[in-house]
Amino acid sequence: MADTTPPTVSITSPTAGATVSRNLSVTVNAADNVGVTRVELYVDGVLTGTSSAAPFTTSWNPRKASVGTHTLVCKAFDAAGNATNSAGVAVVKK
Repeated sequence: MADTTPPTVSITSPTAGATVSRNLSVTVNAADNVGVTRVELYVDGVLTGTSSAAPFTTSWNPRKASVGTHTLVCKAFDAAGNATNSAGVAVVKK
């Protein structure tokens, strides 16, 4: 029987509304009934980092980003190719 259950994923750090200015570590909680193979980090819809080993942590350097609010979303994949996006987390670059 094929694995059709997508993984679950959520960003645990940073929290919504956090102020960022330097290299930012993004911590993710990802789980799957078979196993998560990778997690991708998207900032404003653009892929900026990938992690392929638990604990899933990626990073983003906001130095070149514009001042204002940016949305972080992580996408988790399992071995069968199922994928799920986390809820977006808005952070603020000052």
